[in-house]
Amino acid sequence: MEMVTYVIGHVNPDTDSIASAIGYAWLLQERDGIKAVPARAGTTNPQTTWVLDRLDLEAPCLLTDVSPRFEAVARRMDITLPDEPLRNAWEIASRTGGVAAIV
Repeated sequence: MEMVTYVIGHVNPDTDSIASAIGYAWLLQERDGIKAVPARAGTTNPQTTWVLDRLDLEAPCLLTDVSPRFEAVARRMDITLPDEPLRNAWEIASRTGGVAAIV
């Protein structure tokens, strides 16, 4: 399953927030090939609705819960145990640029 990146503004979206989400999602798709979808975290105000209607654009999809999920932020890390040789920890630190939990 391909991962989707939702691009949102703030909780009370105004025209700038909606336009930024639409523009940045487009940029991510065109420049980086990322499957990005513009979204909003709240209802649009009358001004934003007018702008979208005037430009013949649909309002981005509404996301009611934008809390991060564990699987979106978790990553597996290499570890070494206290009874293993120090060179194992050194190899992990060298390979990861020092970004590894060494236990």
